[in-house]
Amino acid sequence: MELKRILARDIRVANEKAVAQYGQDVLVISSSQVNGLTELIVAVDLAPLTPEEADPFVKSEFTKPGKPSGKFDVLLGQTLDQNKRDARERQATKVAKPLVEVAPKAAAPKAKPAAKVVAQPVDESAQRAAEEHDTLRGREIVALVREELNSLRREFKLGQQMAAWQQGGMPLPAAVVPLRDALNDAPIPVALRALLIDNIKDHNNMADAMGALSRQLAHSVEQEQAQTPVSGIHAVAGPSGAGKSMMVARLAQHAAQLHGSEKVMVISFQDQRAGAWNQTQLLCAQSGVDSFRATNAATLKLLLDEHADRKLILIDTAGVQMNERLAEIRAMNLNVQCHAVIPADASAANIRRVFDNVDNVWTSLMLSKLDESTQPWALLQFLTDKALSVSVASHGDRTVDLVQDVSLAGLVQCALDNLPLPETEEQAQQNARDAAVNDIASSKLAQIAAKFKTETTGLTHE
Repeated sequence: MELKRILARDIRVANEKAVAQYGQDVLVISSSQVNGLTELIVAVDLAPLTPEEADPFVKSEFTKPGKPSGKFDVLLGQTLDQNKRDARERQATKVAKPLVEVAPKAAAPKAKPAAKVVAQPVDESAQRAAEEHDTLRGREIVALVREELNSLRREFKLGQQMAAWQQGGMPLPAAVVPLRDALNDAPIPVALRALLIDNIKDHNNMADAMGALSRQLAHSVEQEQAQTPVSGIHAVAGPSGAGKSMMVARLAQHAAQLHGSEKVMVISFQDQRAGAWNQTQLLCAQSGVDSFRATNAATLKLLLDEHADRKLILIDTAGVQMNERLAEIRAMNLNVQCHAVIPADASAANIRRVFDNVDNVWTSLMLSKLDESTQPWALLQFLTDKALSVSVASHGDRTVDLVQDVSLAGLVQCALDNLPLPETEEQAQQNARDAAVNDIASSKLAQIAAKFKTETTGLTHE
């Protein structure tokens, strides 16, 4: 793979130059504005994907020794297969002790006994679980990278077609051309970009065009908000790094304030990440909520039966093998409601991996990391296409940072405010005035500092 730089007057000409020079399979890495020109960074000499590699959700044969697709795939596949074989051999030679035990009710002297989770010293079992987790996580990373590359290629080809159509059949007023260029430069899915550009073609000034975009997006994502989980059994799932554990802690604290901490509990289900269980314990301890660990479906079922009198039970699932974990929960025939946690800046590939499985029935969507998102375009595209209500959102790094009254209009405004629009004349004048004020203030401070220094050095000691 080799990176190349292309300069052109606009994004359409840059795309045409990229295709003309490097072919249809050229991959756009980034686009930006440099000295009034559009700069494209592209990757060339990419090998075409095989049919097995093009579908990351199908267990392809690219990891088999006889059918390698590249040096990286061969090494990764051999390493993962060897780790899996070693884990199976160790498991066959020794029967592991259970990771958790649930004390029977008769052993507790109190009137209302509670299940206690007792960790056993099983270093080898923990090591096997960690190795299996790393293996599965490696496979998911490879699949996600391939899906991201496929998505970029599809977006690039669709962008070329749309650019040609816009140039030939949809002239725009000169006042809104900078807005169109900003929409083309922003990481907006092609279908949503076409819809937005179509909405600005009839406006003759920037303010009206921006207002039309805001109204169109707000109307597209508008839907009835789902209720915040405060009772029943709820499973929280999502991709790795989405903020599921923090969302569970926030929901637990909110419910504890309503019902009391003794009526709420959290179960960590098959999360083998390093430090994951310690994090869950710490977060639950902050709100006084009981936390338990279930390493298999049988233990989970036992904990749920033991604590059936709880007002709210939250199940925190692992991001690795998310669909398999949800299938195990569904197999228990329990009335469990499933909620998907998606960060506001999630990519389109990550969103598809969560919602493409038709077996998963989602009760609501929970948004995380609202304070870290500046380009939530993939999420806006999903909310436009899917009828899935949002229940809660979160921002910040504290357990109290839970947003129950979610305003998707604010998310829309955040996306529009971060469009790479050129500086208007009024903004330039205001920036110049601000710079002048700052210069005057800095000059006065320097004078005061110099005078103070002079007076200080003139002092004598007697």
